[in-house]
Amino acid sequence: MPLSQFDPFAHAYGPDLEVPGYLQLLNCHGSGVNVVLDRIQIALSTDRPQAWIDGIFADPNWRPHLVGAAALLLDERRVLNCSPVWEAIDRGSWVTPQLVATAYFTDPAFQDHVSRRLENRCEVSVPTGLHPLAQHTATGPANRVQRSAKLLSSLMSIGRRVPSLGPVVDRFSRDPDTRTLLEQDIDMSGQLAVAWCERVVTVFSARGCTLSPRFGGPCTYTEYTSG
Repeated sequence: MPLSQFDPFAHAYGPDLEVPGYLQLLNCHGSGVNVVLDRIQIALSTDRPQAWIDGIFADPNWRPHLVGAAALLLDERRVLNCSPVWEAIDRGSWVTPQLVATAYFTDPAFQDHVSRRLENRCEVSVPTGLHPLAQHTATGPANRVQRSAKLLSSLMSIGRRVPSLGPVVDRFSRDPDTRTLLEQDIDMSGQLAVAWCERVVTVFSARGCTLSPRFGGPCTYTEYTSG
């Protein structure tokens, strides 16, 4: 689906912006981030925002996923159902680190989602039916194994911030198959997930919004290691 079809959230992509909105959100820093967040906040005030969020995360294109992630964070657990973010994650979204970080802040069932995916070796189902060039453009440069590795690295990194998940993550980190799969993570996704967490906490704090996991106390960060 073209980005323009995600009205009213299409304004966040901003053809009128010097830097496209999704690129502002990709690393979540720079002077233009708040402009994009303001536009997403306005879009959330429209009727039936959930229907648009469902469509955003159902699309194979990773770019709207970032807008959907920002919308979930801005919603502050008031209206939106965060479940669709996992659908994009399970399809191997190129921005899986950012989406896992978003789920950490918004999903009260985060621990269960992480545990199940670790048990399933982070299997992903990459969208099919697209022309190879269109698929590369929409879903990013990675094969299925690399996308599974990206998910594994992101889940383990953010999972270490959850006390109840510590033993689970530690167990998987000692598994030889886990280590082999982590070697396929070409993007250092665990570090990306943690860095994005830190940046959104800072940006949202400046907006008067304190991000913290729904299932516990304030978020904490430690240096990421692959185990």
